[in-house]
Amino acid sequence: MTPVKENPIRILLVDDEADLVEFLARLLLKRGYTVTATNSGPEAIEAVEVQTFDVAIVDLKMPQMDGIEVLQKIRTIQPYLEVIMLTGHGSPESALEAGRLKAFRYLLKPYKIEELLEQIQEAYEQRENVLNTAYEEEIMESISPGHTPKDILARCEELRRKYD
Repeated sequence: MTPVKENPIRILLVDDEADLVEFLARLLLKRGYTVTATNSGPEAIEAVEVQTFDVAIVDLKMPQMDGIEVLQKIRTIQPYLEVIMLTGHGSPESALEAGRLKAFRYLLKPYKIEELLEQIQEAYEQRENVLNTAYEEEIMESISPGHTPKDILARCEELRRKYD
């Protein structure tokens, strides 16, 4: 279940419990992931503004900014970022809201580490599929009649950077 070393999965951890974030970060780093750990919603937003992530693991209940608000804000910055919500205080309302905002999964604490690792892998694969589909659709639009080969090459390069 460990990612390929040449292209490790980039994970953003967001939880106000510093010990938990440190533990998870170490565990994920040992498994070959690239990890950025944050202890608040505002820190997570700052990280998403400067780095690209594949999967975010976000705690629901945090001071300053809860996980739902974090999910909303990071999705406006990185729309293809898959988010796994974690909570020790789950409710049907928060689960529904996370689902409405298209969180990849909603896991209750305590959870099994193997279950979380499985969810990370599935979220990553989901993100890759969505990105590939969007990229292919935009490439096909670029190859329509009326575009010169130079236009098509420029557009392909632009799309490669966008989806990289």
